[in-house]
Amino acid sequence: MGTAKRDQTDGRKRRWQQHNADRRQAVIEAAVTVLARDLEPGAELSVQQIADEASVHRTVLYRYFEDRTDLDVAIQQEICNRAGELLLAAVTLEGTPRDIVHRIIAAYVGWGAENVALMRFAERDIAGAATKPLDVAIGQIAEQIELVIGGFLAVLDADVEEDDRDALTPWVFLLVGGVIAAVRNWSSREELRPPAPQFTRLLADVTWLQIEGLAASRRIEVPDLPIEQLLNLKEA
Repeated sequence: MGTAKRDQTDGRKRRWQQHNADRRQAVIEAAVTVLARDLEPGAELSVQQIADEASVHRTVLYRYFEDRTDLDVAIQQEICNRAGELLLAAVTLEGTPRDIVHRIIAAYVGWGAENVALMRFAERDIAGAATKPLDVAIGQIAEQIELVIGGFLAVLDADVEEDDRDALTPWVFLLVGGVIAAVRNWSSREELRPPAPQFTRLLADVTWLQIEGLAASRRIEVPDLPIEQLLNLKEA
Protein backbone atom coordinates (compact mmCIF):
# COMPACT_ATOMS: atom_id res chain seq x y z
CA MET A 1 0.00 0.00 0.00
CA GLY A 2 2.76 2.42 0.98
CA THR A 3 4.68 1.70 -2.20
CA ALA A 4 1.61 2.29 -4.41
CA LYS A 5 0.86 5.61 -2.73
CA ARG A 6 4.46 6.71 -3.08
CA ASP A 7 4.44 5.76 -6.77
CA GLN A 8 1.28 7.84 -7.28
CA THR A 9 2.87 10.80 -5.51
CA ASP A 10 6.07 10.44 -7.52
CA GLY A 11 4.02 10.18 -10.72
CA ARG A 12 2.12 13.38 -9.96
CA LYS A 13 5.39 15.11 -9.10
CA ARG A 14 6.96 14.06 -12.42
CA ARG A 15 3.90 15.21 -14.37
CA TRP A 16 3.95 18.57 -12.58
CA GLN A 17 7.66 18.96 -13.24
CA GLN A 18 7.12 18.13 -16.91
CA HIS A 19 4.24 20.60 -17.07
CA ASN A 20 6.44 23.35 -15.65
CA ALA A 21 9.27 22.46 -18.03
CA ASP A 22 6.87 22.57 -21.00
CA ARG A 23 5.43 25.92 -19.92
CA ARG A 24 8.92 27.31 -19.35
CA GLN A 25 9.96 26.24 -22.86
CA ALA A 26 6.78 27.74 -24.33
CA VAL A 27 7.58 31.09 -22.70
CA ILE A 28 11.16 30.98 -24.02
CA GLU A 29 9.97 30.21 -27.55
CA ALA A 30 7.43 33.03 -27.30
CA ALA A 31 10.22 35.44 -26.35
CA VAL A 32 12.33 34.33 -29.32
CA THR A 33 9.32 34.79 -31.60
CA VAL A 34 8.77 38.36 -30.37
CA LEU A 35 12.46 39.17 -30.80
CA ALA A 36 12.60 37.82 -34.33
CA ARG A 37 9.24 39.15 -35.52
CA ASP A 38 8.56 42.42 -33.75
CA LEU A 39 11.71 44.06 -32.43
CA GLU A 40 14.48 46.04 -34.01
CA PRO A 41 17.99 44.74 -33.22
CA GLY A 42 19.00 45.96 -29.77
CA ALA A 43 15.50 47.01 -28.74
CA GLU A 44 14.28 46.13 -25.26
CA LEU A 45 12.20 43.00 -24.85
CA SER A 46 9.48 43.50 -22.24
CA VAL A 47 7.99 40.83 -20.02
CA GLN A 48 4.53 41.95 -21.13
CA GLN A 49 5.37 41.27 -24.77
CA ILE A 50 6.55 37.78 -23.85
CA ALA A 51 3.49 37.11 -21.69
CA ASP A 52 1.11 38.26 -24.44
CA GLU A 53 2.80 36.02 -27.02
CA ALA A 54 2.78 33.06 -24.62
CA SER A 55 -0.86 33.74 -23.64
CA VAL A 56 -0.10 33.89 -19.91
CA HIS A 57 -0.42 36.64 -17.33
CA ARG A 58 2.91 38.34 -16.66
CA THR A 59 2.71 37.40 -12.95
CA VAL A 60 2.17 33.75 -13.89
CA LEU A 61 5.19 33.87 -16.18
CA TYR A 62 7.56 34.13 -13.23
CA ARG A 63 6.33 30.82 -11.84
CA TYR A 64 8.65 29.25 -14.38
CA PHE A 65 11.70 31.49 -13.85
CA GLU A 66 13.54 32.65 -10.76
CA ASP A 67 13.76 36.26 -11.97
CA ARG A 68 14.36 38.38 -15.07
CA THR A 69 18.00 37.30 -15.17
CA ASP A 70 16.97 33.64 -15.30
CA LEU A 71 14.48 34.45 -18.08
CA ASP A 72 16.97 36.43 -20.18
CA VAL A 73 19.70 33.81 -19.86
CA ALA A 74 17.21 31.09 -20.84
CA ILE A 75 16.30 33.10 -23.95
CA GLN A 76 19.99 33.52 -24.81
CA GLN A 77 20.48 29.77 -24.35
CA GLU A 78 17.63 29.00 -26.75
CA ILE A 79 19.07 31.36 -29.38
CA CYS A 80 22.52 29.80 -29.02
CA ASN A 81 21.06 26.31 -29.24
CA ARG A 82 19.33 27.12 -32.51
CA ALA A 83 22.38 28.74 -34.04
CA GLY A 84 24.65 26.04 -32.66
CA GLU A 85 22.66 23.22 -34.23
CA LEU A 86 22.96 24.89 -37.62
CA LEU A 87 26.70 25.49 -37.27
CA LEU A 88 27.59 22.11 -35.82
CA ALA A 89 25.82 20.46 -38.75
CA ALA A 90 28.22 22.34 -41.05
CA VAL A 91 31.37 21.30 -39.17
CA THR A 92 32.07 17.97 -40.87
CA LEU A 93 34.91 16.32 -42.77
CA GLU A 94 33.12 16.55 -46.12
CA GLY A 95 34.53 18.25 -49.21
CA THR A 96 37.90 19.94 -49.59
CA PRO A 97 39.39 21.82 -46.62
CA ARG A 98 38.47 25.08 -48.36
CA ASP A 99 34.92 23.80 -48.91
CA ILE A 100 34.65 23.09 -45.19
CA VAL A 101 35.71 26.62 -44.27
CA HIS A 102 33.26 28.14 -46.76
CA ARG A 103 30.40 25.91 -45.57
CA ILE A 104 30.85 26.83 -41.90
CA ILE A 105 31.12 30.55 -42.59
CA ALA A 106 28.18 30.51 -45.03
CA ALA A 107 26.03 28.89 -42.33
CA TYR A 108 26.86 31.60 -39.81
CA VAL A 109 26.57 34.52 -42.23
CA GLY A 110 23.20 33.22 -43.41
CA TRP A 111 21.91 32.80 -39.88
CA GLY A 112 23.26 36.18 -38.81
CA ALA A 113 21.70 38.00 -41.74
CA GLU A 114 18.29 36.50 -41.03
CA ASN A 115 18.41 36.79 -37.23
CA VAL A 116 20.09 40.09 -36.37
CA ALA A 117 17.81 40.80 -33.41
CA LEU A 118 18.44 37.34 -31.98
CA MET A 119 22.19 37.75 -32.44
CA ARG A 120 22.17 41.08 -30.61
CA PHE A 121 20.19 39.64 -27.71
CA ALA A 122 22.53 36.66 -27.40
CA GLU A 123 25.52 39.03 -27.26
CA ARG A 124 24.15 41.03 -24.31
CA ASP A 125 25.77 40.97 -20.90
CA ILE A 126 22.99 40.06 -18.48
CA ALA A 127 23.39 41.59 -15.04
CA GLY A 128 23.71 38.92 -12.36
CA ALA A 129 24.17 36.05 -14.81
CA ALA A 130 26.69 33.42 -13.73
CA THR A 131 27.36 32.29 -17.29
CA LYS A 132 27.01 33.66 -20.81
CA PRO A 133 25.49 31.08 -23.18
CA LEU A 134 27.19 32.69 -26.18
CA ASP A 135 30.64 32.09 -24.70
CA VAL A 136 29.74 28.45 -24.07
CA ALA A 137 28.39 28.09 -27.62
CA ILE A 138 31.54 29.60 -29.12
CA GLY A 139 33.59 27.14 -27.08
CA GLN A 140 31.56 24.21 -28.40
CA ILE A 141 31.92 25.33 -32.01
CA ALA A 142 35.65 25.97 -31.57
CA GLU A 143 36.09 22.54 -29.99
CA GLN A 144 34.36 20.85 -32.91
CA ILE A 145 36.45 22.79 -35.44
CA GLU A 146 39.57 21.85 -33.52
CA LEU A 147 38.59 18.18 -33.78
CA VAL A 148 38.14 18.55 -37.55
CA ILE A 149 41.55 20.20 -37.86
CA GLY A 150 43.10 17.47 -35.74
CA GLY A 151 41.49 14.81 -37.92
CA PHE A 152 42.73 16.52 -41.06
CA LEU A 153 46.29 16.73 -39.72
CA ALA A 154 46.11 13.02 -38.93
CA VAL A 155 44.99 12.27 -42.50
CA LEU A 156 48.00 14.21 -43.79
CA ASP A 157 50.35 12.55 -41.31
CA ALA A 158 51.52 16.10 -40.60
CA ASP A 159 54.49 16.54 -38.29
CA VAL A 160 53.25 19.19 -35.85
CA GLU A 161 55.45 20.48 -33.05
CA GLU A 162 54.20 20.24 -29.48
CA ASP A 163 54.04 24.02 -29.06
CA ASP A 164 51.84 24.30 -32.14
CA ARG A 165 49.52 21.59 -30.84
CA ASP A 166 49.28 23.41 -27.51
CA ALA A 167 48.44 26.65 -29.35
CA LEU A 168 45.77 25.06 -31.53
CA THR A 169 42.87 25.80 -29.16
CA PRO A 170 43.52 29.55 -28.74
CA TRP A 171 44.24 29.85 -32.46
CA VAL A 172 40.89 28.27 -33.33
CA PHE A 173 39.20 30.64 -30.88
CA LEU A 174 40.92 33.49 -32.73
CA LEU A 175 39.50 32.29 -36.05
CA VAL A 176 36.00 31.78 -34.66
CA GLY A 177 36.02 35.07 -32.77
CA GLY A 178 37.22 36.95 -35.83
CA VAL A 179 34.42 35.57 -37.98
CA ILE A 180 31.81 36.39 -35.32
CA ALA A 181 33.13 39.95 -34.97
CA ALA A 182 33.12 40.45 -38.74
CA VAL A 183 29.54 39.20 -39.08
CA ARG A 184 28.48 41.41 -36.17
CA ASN A 185 29.92 44.48 -37.87
CA TRP A 186 28.49 43.60 -41.27
CA SER A 187 25.01 42.80 -39.92
CA SER A 188 24.90 46.15 -38.06
CA ARG A 189 24.73 48.08 -41.32
CA GLU A 190 21.44 49.55 -42.44
CA GLU A 191 22.02 47.90 -45.79
CA LEU A 192 23.83 44.58 -45.93
CA ARG A 193 26.63 45.43 -48.31
CA PRO A 194 28.28 43.56 -49.78
CA PRO A 195 25.40 41.09 -50.22
CA ALA A 196 25.58 37.91 -48.15
CA PRO A 197 27.06 35.62 -50.87
CA GLN A 198 29.88 38.03 -51.67
CA PHE A 199 30.54 38.75 -47.99
CA THR A 200 30.62 35.02 -47.27
CA ARG A 201 33.13 34.44 -50.06
CA LEU A 202 35.36 37.27 -48.85
CA LEU A 203 35.26 36.14 -45.23
CA ALA A 204 35.88 32.51 -46.22
CA ASP A 205 38.81 33.56 -48.43
CA VAL A 206 40.40 35.60 -45.64
CA THR A 207 39.95 32.78 -43.14
CA TRP A 208 41.30 30.21 -45.58
CA LEU A 209 44.37 32.31 -46.29
CA GLN A 210 45.13 32.37 -42.57
CA ILE A 211 44.84 28.59 -42.36
CA GLU A 212 46.78 27.93 -45.56
CA GLY A 213 49.45 30.47 -44.63
CA LEU A 214 50.00 28.97 -41.20
CA ALA A 215 50.20 25.50 -42.69
CA ALA A 216 52.75 26.68 -45.29
CA SER A 217 54.86 28.29 -42.57
CA ARG A 218 55.03 24.84 -40.94
CA ARG A 219 55.82 23.16 -44.27
CA ILE A 220 52.46 21.42 -44.30
CA GLU A 221 51.03 21.07 -47.80
CA VAL A 222 47.23 21.22 -47.88
CA PRO A 223 46.00 19.26 -50.92
CA ASP A 224 43.01 20.70 -52.79
CA LEU A 225 41.19 17.39 -52.58
CA PRO A 226 38.06 16.20 -50.77
CA ILE A 227 38.80 14.70 -47.37
CA GLU A 228 37.14 11.45 -48.43
CA GLN A 229 39.57 11.14 -51.34
CA LEU A 230 42.54 11.82 -49.07
CA LEU A 231 41.34 9.09 -46.73
CA ASN A 232 41.10 6.64 -49.63
CA LEU A 233 44.62 7.54 -50.77
CA LYS A 234 45.95 6.99 -47.27
CA GLU A 235 44.27 3.59 -46.99
CA ALA A 236 45.48 2.49 -50.45
